[in-house]
Amino acid sequence: MARDGAVGASLQNAGAREKTPAFNDVFQKEISLINERRADDDPREDIELEVEAREDSSGSPVLRPNENATVVGLAFSGGGIRSAAFCLGALQALYTTRVLHRVDYLSTVSGGGYIGCSLTAAFKASGGDFPFQSRLDEDETPSLQHIRDHSNYLFSNGAIDLLHNASIYARGLVANGILILQFVLAAAALTLFSHAGANLDRPNIFGIPIPNIFSFHHFVITAYLSLLLGAVAVAWGVYRSVSDQQREPEIPSVMAKLVGFLVLLVLISAFCELQPYVLAAMFTPPAAGGRGFLARIFERIDTISVVLAPFAAAIAFLASKLGEFIKSATESSRVRAKVAGYAAKAAVYFAALLVPFLLWVLYLDITFWGMCINAPERLCSAPGWLGNFAYHLFGKWPEQSATLLYLAIAVVCILITLLLRPNANSLHPLYRDHLAKAFLFRPQDRLAKDQDLAEFRPRLSELSNGGGPYHLINAALNIQESKAANKRGRNADFFLFSPEFVGSKSTGYVATRDIEGIATGLDLATAMAVSGAAASSNMGAESIKPMTPTLALLNIRLGYWLRNPAHVTKAKPTDRLASSFFARLRHQRNFAANYYFILEMLGLLDEKKKSVYLTDGGHIENLGIYELLRRRCRIIIAVDAEADPEMAFGSLNTLERYARIDLGVGIELRWQQITDMTRATSEAIDDEGNCPKHAGPHCAIGEISYPENRKGILIYIKSSLTGDENDYIFHYKKRYDGFPHETTLDQMFSEEQFEVYRALGFHAAYGLFDRSDAFAHLEPANYPSARDELALLDWLFPRVTTGGTPKQRQTFVGWLPKAKAAKP
Repeated sequence: MARDGAVGASLQNAGAREKTPAFNDVFQKEISLINERRADDDPREDIELEVEAREDSSGSPVLRPNENATVVGLAFSGGGIRSAAFCLGALQALYTTRVLHRVDYLSTVSGGGYIGCSLTAAFKASGGDFPFQSRLDEDETPSLQHIRDHSNYLFSNGAIDLLHNASIYARGLVANGILILQFVLAAAALTLFSHAGANLDRPNIFGIPIPNIFSFHHFVITAYLSLLLGAVAVAWGVYRSVSDQQREPEIPSVMAKLVGFLVLLVLISAFCELQPYVLAAMFTPPAAGGRGFLARIFERIDTISVVLAPFAAAIAFLASKLGEFIKSATESSRVRAKVAGYAAKAAVYFAALLVPFLLWVLYLDITFWGMCINAPERLCSAPGWLGNFAYHLFGKWPEQSATLLYLAIAVVCILITLLLRPNANSLHPLYRDHLAKAFLFRPQDRLAKDQDLAEFRPRLSELSNGGGPYHLINAALNIQESKAANKRGRNADFFLFSPEFVGSKSTGYVATRDIEGIATGLDLATAMAVSGAAASSNMGAESIKPMTPTLALLNIRLGYWLRNPAHVTKAKPTDRLASSFFARLRHQRNFAANYYFILEMLGLLDEKKKSVYLTDGGHIENLGIYELLRRRCRIIIAVDAEADPEMAFGSLNTLERYARIDLGVGIELRWQQITDMTRATSEAIDDEGNCPKHAGPHCAIGEISYPENRKGILIYIKSSLTGDENDYIFHYKKRYDGFPHETTLDQMFSEEQFEVYRALGFHAAYGLFDRSDAFAHLEPANYPSARDELALLDWLFPRVTTGGTPKQRQTFVGWLPKAKAAKP
C-alpha cells in the first residue's frame, strides 16, 4: 500500500512512543486487507492513507483514506432477534441490488451482529458465496431456512432447552452464593467474636472493651466519633475565618479530606453498631414488657423476605428492558406513558434495595443462630442440624463452636472460589452457545430430510481472508471507576473485536492472534455474544446503578471478562499451540480473578486492571456507526432496527453527540419525515384498520462533515411503515400495534414474526436502491453538495434493473427537484 513520506515518518515516531499497537497500526492493516479484497472491476481507486491532522490528543497523527477511494461502510444496529431479522432482509436487498459488492467495512452491534457474524462465518466457510439469496423457488436456501428455524434461539428445542437453561442458571447462582457466603460468614464470625457469650450491651472494637460515659449502651463508638467530628468541624470553621485564609482554595485541601474521612467513619461505625442493636432486639423475649419495635418486626422479617424475594428477582430479570421502557416512556408526550415510566423507575429502585436487604437478613439470622449455639443458656434456638454440626466438630470450644464453624466454612468457600473462573458460571456461555447454534454454520446448497447445517465457530484471527467486508464487532468496555477515561460520565468506552486486532482507545490494542493465545475461548461466537450482552450487572452508559449489586448477585450477567489488551505480551508460536495443563495454567490462571466479581457487583471497573469487563456495544453506541466515522468512510449505510416506538431516533442523537465531541464530525439528516410518516400510518391502521399507501420514505440520505471540509454520505434505513408494505406485514401490524418496534425483551420469535421483520427490511432497503421509493434528503438550495453526493451514489450503486413504469426513477438525483437554469 502506498503512502507519502510524511505519513510514514509520523507513524514511525508514534510507534516509538507506543508499547502496544496504536489505532493507526490497526487502521493500516485493515486498509491493506480491504485493498486486497476489492474486485478487479471495482471503479474506485486503491485506498491510500493520508494525514488529516498532524496530532490528536494522544500525540499520534490522524489518518484518513484518500477521497477518491470512496470507502463504504455498512452498519447493523442492536435490537436482538428483531434487528437480526430486519437486517437480514436489508442484507438480501443490498445483495440483490449489488450494493453489498462495494461494501468495505461491516460494523455490527448486538442483534445486528447476529446476522453480521452469520454472514462473515458463511463467507469464510464457503469462500465468499452469499448464503441468503432472496429467491422465489419452492424452497429457500438452507442457510435462510436454518436461521428461520432457529429464530426462537433460546428455546429452539422446547422444554429440553428450558430445563438446560434453568440448570445452568442455578449452577451460576450456587457459584455466586459461594462467593458471597464467605463474606457473610466472616462478618457473622467477627460479630460472634466481638460479642462472646452473646453480650450485646457492651461497646467494643473487635472484643476490646470501650469505656462508656453515656447513659445508653448502643452506638457509643458512633457517639464518640460524632463528637470528634463536631470538634474538628468547629476548629476548621475558626481556621477558615481567619482573614488570610479566606482566599485559599477549599478543594482540594487536607482539612476537606480529613472531615470527609471522619464523616465516612461515622457512617461505617453507625452501621456496624446497628448490628448488635438489632440482635439485642431479636433476643428480647416475647413476653418481656420492654419488647421493642425491632423485635416485633423481626418476628416476621423472614416471612417478609420470602415474600419479597420473587419480586426482586422478577424486576432484576427485566432490568435492562425496564431501562429501555423508562427511557422511551419519559421521551413520550403522553401523560399515561410518562406515569408508567416513573412507576417502572420506582419499582426498579425498590427492587434494588431488596437483595442487599435480604443479605442483611441472612447475616442477622446466621449471627443469631451462632449466638444461640455459643451460649445455650440463652432462651433461643438455632436449627438443630447446625448446632449438632458445630458441637460435633468444635465441641472442645463450646463458647466459640459456631464461630469456628463459620470460619471453617468460609475457608472452604475461599478454596472453591480459587478454582472457579469468572466467565464459567455466568450466563455468557449459555447465551454464546445458543447464538452459535442459530447463526454460525457451514452453508450447503441442499440438505437431506431432517438434516441440519453443521455448526461452524471459527477463531477471529481466521477471518482476515474470509471473502467478505472487514468485520468490526462492537462492544462496550465498562469503566465506571476510571478517572482518566470516564471524565464525561459515559461509564464505558468503545471496544472492538476484529480479525486482526482487539482493544479500545482506553486499553490500547493487541493482535487478535496474541490475545487468542491467552483467552482460549475467544472466537467469533464469543465476540458475537459479548457484543449482544444486553442484560448485565454493568451496562455502560445504560447502567442502572442501584440495580448493579442485585443483577450481579442474581447472576443476570451476560458480560465477559477478558484479559486487558494492555496486559497482553506478544504470544510465542509455541505458546499458542501449547495444550499441556501447565502451559494453559501459566497463561490463564489468575487465582484472584474470580474476585473481580466483587468489583463487578460494586461497579468498581476501570481500564487498568489485569482483566476488563465487556458488555453489549449498544451500552455506549447502538448503531455501529462510530467506528466507521472514525475510519472516515466516504459512504456509510446504516440499518437501524432498534426498539424506538416513539420514533425519536434516540441512538442517532447520541451518535451525533459522540461524533461531534470525540471525532470532530458533524451529521445532517432529515429523519423527521420518516417519523411523521410512520406515526401517521400507525395511527390510521389503529383507528380505521387501513391507511394510505405511500412509496416511502423508509430511508434518509444525509451528509457527514469531516474535518478539513471533507464530506461523506450517510444512508439511513429505518425500521418504519409507509402503508405500501405487503399484505402479511399489514395484517400483522393490525393485530400487533407495537410492530415494527416490539420490545427487545421478546427474543422468542414465531415464524410469522421473524418473516414480517425480514420482509420489512427487504422492502425498505430494496425500495431505496431500486429508486422506486421516496427518501428524505437535504435540500440542494441549503446544501449545495447534496446533488453531487447523490450523483456519487448513482455512479457507485447504479440501478440493477433499468426501465420500468413511467414513474420509475432510474437515479437518486432524479428524486431531487430540477435545478433552476441560471439567469443570463
